Amino acid sequence: MSTDPASLSIDAEADGQDWPSFVLPSNSSPGIPLVGTNSNASHSANLSISSPRSPLAAESKRKSTRVANLLALTELRKATWARIYASGLSTGDADITTSRVPTWKQFDAVMIKRHRFIAVDPRDNRTMGWIACFYPYPQLEPFYSEDEAVSDVGLAEEEDVRQGRMVELQVMVAETERGRGVGTFLVKAVLASLETDWRYSTVQASCFPENEACRKLLERCEFQSVSTRSKVVKMIDGPRKGDWRDLVTFEFKLPPIPPSKRQQQQPPPPLQQEHPLWTAPVINLTIDPKALFKRPRLG
Repeated sequence: MSTDPASLSIDAEADGQDWPSFVLPSNSSPGIPLVGTNSNASHSANLSISSPRSPLAAESKRKSTRVANLLALTELRKATWARIYASGLSTGDADITTSRVPTWKQFDAVMIKRHRFIAVDPRDNRTMGWIACFYPYPQLEPFYSEDEAVSDVGLAEEEDVRQGRMVELQVMVAETERGRGVGTFLVKAVLASLETDWRYSTVQASCFPENEACRKLLERCEFQSVSTRSKVVKMIDGPRKGDWRDLVTFEFKLPPIPPSKRQQQQPPPPLQQEHPLWTAPVINLTIDPKALFKRPRLG
C-alpha cells in the first residue's frame, strides 16, 4: 500500500531492459543469493573506445543507455532511504501516514533482504528510488525463514516447484527523479529477482483508489486487480486524519520455473554429506603428569 503515487511513471527504456540477465548476470551462480549490480562496473562497461563521432560509438551509446543501475538496499543508504521515504509519504496517498517514517532497524527486520533494491543514477551514483518486499501476513512470518532452502529435491520433477508464498511490494522514488521511469524500472527488477526464488508464487501490491499513477504502473507491469475493499484502513495523521479509506489490491502470478533452470537452481548438498564414509582421526590429548616434571640425567 505504501507506494509513492507521483513517482510511478512509465518509460520505454525500462520496458526494454533484459531483466533476468540484469538482476542475475550469466556469470553468477543461481544458487547464490542475489546482490546488487556494482554501479561503477556497470558505468565502466558503457564506455566505448571508438571515436565519439563514429556511427559505431553512437549506436553503442544508444544500446547502453538505461534508466538506472541496480544495487542492493543496505544500511549504507539508510539516510537517503529515509529521505525518499518521507518524500513519498508527504503526498498523502502512499500510506496511512503522511510523516511517520520507520527506523532503519524496523524496516530491516520486516523487509526481505534478498529482494530489496535501490536505483542509482548511472552518471553520478545518486539514489533515485528504492523497492522492497515484505510478507503481507505478519502472523505467518515465523514460518517463512530467510535461511530456509528447498528441502525436497524431488519437487523438481513436478510441473511447478514454487511453494505458494506471497509477498507485497513497497516502492518509493525521490521527488526530483519522478517522471523518468524509475518506478517501472524498480518493479520489473524485483519481479525478475522473485522469479528466481522458489519460495514465492504471487506478488501483491495495494494502493488507494485515488492513487492513479500507482494503478497505471501496476497495470503496465501486468498486475491484475483482484479486489477493492471498502473502508478498511484509517489515516492516522495528515489532512485526512481519521478518515477510513478504500484499498485496491493487485496481484502478479510468477511463472513456473522452466525445466532447464531447475537443475541449476537446486541447492548444493551440505558439506558433511560430500564424504559420508570419512571420519575425523581420533587424537589422544591425554597428558602424562610424570613426564612434565621428569629431570634429565646429567651423567
